[in-house]
Amino acid sequence: MPAQEIQRPKKMRFSQEQAFIAALLFLVGWLNYIDRQVLSVLAPILKQEIGLTQTQYAWAVNSFLLAYAFMYFGSGLVLDRWGSRFGLAFFVGAWSFASGLHAAVTGFVGLVVFRFLLGLTEPGGWTGAIKTISERYQPVQRGLAAGIFSSGSAVATLVAPPLVVFLSLRYGWRNAFLIPSVAGLLWIPLWLYLTKRPGEGQNPPPAAARPSLWETMFLLRDKRVLAYVLARFFGDSSGYFFIFWIPQYLASVKNFSFTMIGTLAWIPFLANDIGPLTGGYLSGRLIQAGYAPLLARKIMMTIAACIVAAGALAQSTTETWAVLLALSISTFGVGVWAGNLHALPADAFADRNVASAYGLAGSAGAVGGILFNTLAGHFSAQSNYGAVFGVLLLLEPLGVAALWLWLREPQQKTEL
Repeated sequence: MPAQEIQRPKKMRFSQEQAFIAALLFLVGWLNYIDRQVLSVLAPILKQEIGLTQTQYAWAVNSFLLAYAFMYFGSGLVLDRWGSRFGLAFFVGAWSFASGLHAAVTGFVGLVVFRFLLGLTEPGGWTGAIKTISERYQPVQRGLAAGIFSSGSAVATLVAPPLVVFLSLRYGWRNAFLIPSVAGLLWIPLWLYLTKRPGEGQNPPPAAARPSLWETMFLLRDKRVLAYVLARFFGDSSGYFFIFWIPQYLASVKNFSFTMIGTLAWIPFLANDIGPLTGGYLSGRLIQAGYAPLLARKIMMTIAACIVAAGALAQSTTETWAVLLALSISTFGVGVWAGNLHALPADAFADRNVASAYGLAGSAGAVGGILFNTLAGHFSAQSNYGAVFGVLLLLEPLGVAALWLWLREPQQKTEL
């Protein structure tokens, strides 16, 4: 593909300031997913402690996703108006507080309320990170920057099972909720200190340049935004499944003990950790080779969809190593998908609308997650995970098809 009109740098190397920002974004992703995944690891314990049933667990997950769906779009509006620096600090503090409240849960109703509060606040971590990437990185760097950010969440899913099991056994399951939330509060002053200076060429947008609420509400009139919304609606469910259901799946279908989950369930998440860095780096190399940014992202996301499907088709195996390998193939594909999915809005949409478009699509992804999670809860109660994986096969192919149909390179894109 010929290079686009905008001249792009030939190297993906970050400046020192960009490297620091990337490290902080990695921590945002890590904290965000540690806090949301504590419940999935502790679900077998909570069944005994508060009498949580399988159906109630699904409702608790859905309460999170319902609030997540609502506030993903809302957080985008906030970030496009407040900017990434203060907006991101606010949301990290808010979700850390909501996560800490889980330490006080005594029954199903309290759990649903606290999951709802967590769902209201956690989307701001993602819209804030993507807003930061749009402001501070060039197109050739964005895939890698998004990959670093996404790998933070992947590392969290990797370390969450052994970490949460350790904290629960050593300090009690309530402190397993509380300790990670304190870490989030400690991140905030570091972020505010290291982002005192705006990035090169970055200035706070004047009020006149900020999108109006009316303009934002009609983003879906743009087929390119609709394509990204559909990609998130279908594709996000695959990631939600592996986050929320792997421990349950391994325990109920593959007969893993709680100790085995703590010692072995990290393996698929290691593959998921490698995926975003691999996907972001390879799309960056395609851009260096002259491919348009959006074409590079779509190529890698198509490959990712095939990888996820390959792992899902191998779930009939019963050997422990083969179960972990099949799951790892799928989670690696989910990671490759994520490393490009989250970089895509910064390439596709005007800077003034990046967070809002990303948030709108994130809301659609959460709605899709609710629908798929409801199916997963229904089929898992019948021990029919074959149907769950059958639906999983279709999700990312449908999402990437929308991108190929409607998402073209923008004629103009405001650059740094």
